[in-house]
Amino acid sequence: MEIKERIIKKSKELFFRYGVKSVTMDDIANELGISKKTIYLHFDDKDDIVYQLFLGEMIEDKCEWDDLYNNTSNVIERMVKSMELMKQAFSEVNPTTLFDIKKYHPRSWKIFQEHKQHFIFENLKKDLLEGIEQGYFRPEIKIDILAKMRLEQIEMGFDPHIFSITQHTLVEVQLELLDHFIRGVLTNKGTQIYNEYQPK
Repeated sequence: MEIKERIIKKSKELFFRYGVKSVTMDDIANELGISKKTIYLHFDDKDDIVYQLFLGEMIEDKCEWDDLYNNTSNVIERMVKSMELMKQAFSEVNPTTLFDIKKYHPRSWKIFQEHKQHFIFENLKKDLLEGIEQGYFRPEIKIDILAKMRLEQIEMGFDPHIFSITQHTLVEVQLELLDHFIRGVLTNKGTQIYNEYQPK
């Protein structure tokens, strides 16, 4: 692994564990056992690291969506598998991470919002439409409204002012919101299938 990739990987670990604001360039250098000067050979500053990291995360997210589409037989299986991915992805994430980026790294926040409003939104709509066609989701649901609501739920789940980190983990909050969302759109047929995927 080349040094630039190692810097991004270690920065991601630190940002996700402690939040972005509290991690310094010195922290990243010390964790990697390299000089700060070496980091500056590859990145302009911490904001540049966050930006490069986010670009990579967007690409990875698209690959995960593609894998889900290619390796699931129906929309409910896809949503259940996305819950597993969410559990893995958010288990080590400090909830303040997203809000640190929103407040201190506008360039990265902008690409996250673009990814959310275009790629994730369109895929959510596609899933909802497919669920209706398969008879698993209620035909009368308003797809645009619910897709937008789901997007905001994800972001809201990171807000420590709404969900205190002393009471609930980020994973608990995100999984509960997703479960509630799914159950809200299911038909009786869909509920039966969804329940079959639940742990016994």
